[in-house]
Amino acid sequence: MAWYEKLRGIVGDLFQLNGPDGAQLKENSGVIEARDNADAAMALLRGAGIPSTSSTLDDMPDLLDLRGRVADIEFSFDGSSAPSAGTNTDAFGFCHTSGGSYTAGDVVYDNGTSLIVIPSNVATHLTSRTSVSGTISLIGNGLYARQGANWVLKGDGAPSSTGYSQVIAVDYDFNDSMVYSTTTVPDGAIVTRVTNDVQTAFNDNAATLQVDVDGTSDENIMATSDSKLKKANEYSVPQNTAITSTTEGVVRLTVSPGTATAGAGQVLVHYVTPLA
Repeated sequence: MAWYEKLRGIVGDLFQLNGPDGAQLKENSGVIEARDNADAAMALLRGAGIPSTSSTLDDMPDLLDLRGRVADIEFSFDGSSAPSAGTNTDAFGFCHTSGGSYTAGDVVYDNGTSLIVIPSNVATHLTSRTSVSGTISLIGNGLYARQGANWVLKGDGAPSSTGYSQVIAVDYDFNDSMVYSTTTVPDGAIVTRVTNDVQTAFNDNAATLQVDVDGTSDENIMATSDSKLKKANEYSVPQNTAITSTTEGVVRLTVSPGTATAGAGQVLVHYVTPLA
């Protein structure tokens, strides 16, 4: 039969539950610790998460609260047709349109048996793995912060290269005639330098190389006379060539190897999209 006694406390600094086998609460210089039954190590402490209402700044978070602080959204749904629990186990989801018991903007966690709505005072930020479309839409790979009832984009999901120098590298050898880069030199960019690094000399003295930006109208950025393939060396042409909507395009190398049976190199095209 259980009984209760009005008790202020104990004299010792340890209080054991289910003694002598259970965990203990320990007072250590004003700090309460959860200790194992031998007082040899810390013990696991579990409790409820931060509530959605009446929370205070002194409330302690649990692991779900910590994970949900910046939820990584892996699925989205209309509240009126929410996925069944267990469809996205151990993943965070986003309600993009209100319906049923869910409100647009809710962040949920699928624990395998239910969809837990993360309190708005916990889920204050999120990242989106893919785009979401609904009453509230998200871009893919975006970073959002909750501001009141709104989710506000703080990052556009893609790095900005504006104001930073970039380099396109294109390799070539004596077997080539035309070689193209994968990356485009964009409209508004300024080509600042082109370097032809002849790493292995061509064994035909008449071999040449020309570099252009392959646009609707080609922009020549290194002439055949600006480097010599017959000698291994670095040949650099500093410049200030503006790329426009008609000249933007990939880098094109025109290689004329002649009768060469050896020879290889790499072209580096330096450009920048200036800040306004």
